[in-house]
Amino acid sequence: MKELLGLIAVALAILQSIPYIRDIFRGKTKPHMYTYLIWSIVTAIAFAGQVVAGGGPGAWTTGVMAALTIGILTLCFKYGTGDITKLDVVFLVGALAAIVPWLILEDPMYSVILATIIDVLAFFPTIRKTFNNPTSETLISYISNLIRHPLSILALSTYTVTTVVYPAALFLMNVILVLVIISRRPKNYS
Repeated sequence: MKELLGLIAVALAILQSIPYIRDIFRGKTKPHMYTYLIWSIVTAIAFAGQVVAGGGPGAWTTGVMAALTIGILTLCFKYGTGDITKLDVVFLVGALAAIVPWLILEDPMYSVILATIIDVLAFFPTIRKTFNNPTSETLISYISNLIRHPLSILALSTYTVTTVVYPAALFLMNVILVLVIISRRPKNYS
């Protein structure tokens, strides 16, 4: 059953990326470059931590999202927005530093917690951008995350802070982003 839930979460990760990437090429979605750079780093750290901690099929979606996030990051160079603030740079340095606790303590938990905090903070440039331009993000991609993250948690083989904190925090951040998009979009926008 956990394998099936893991596969469904992976399928949702891939499916949610299709309209998002399509909208990038159409010029409707403008991903924030630093957000995707930070997300690439921390998603890879979270995936590695989940694997080491025995996350099993629940970690699959994190690995797929790491690859997809890196792919979207490459698109940011041509199609994204780069309104970079000093705070964005701080988040990037923090993302890079998130691996240090793992190296020092030989335990992924602290790195995953730090990566999760940084990932949550990395949402803020996108939330700021989306608050100001609510049509610059693809709503369906974030709504699918509201299904995908709980499924990935249910698919975990082991429930520990290391395996659960990342998808749980991302679920909450996606709720916030969905609410921002819905509340700020013009009523006649499709």
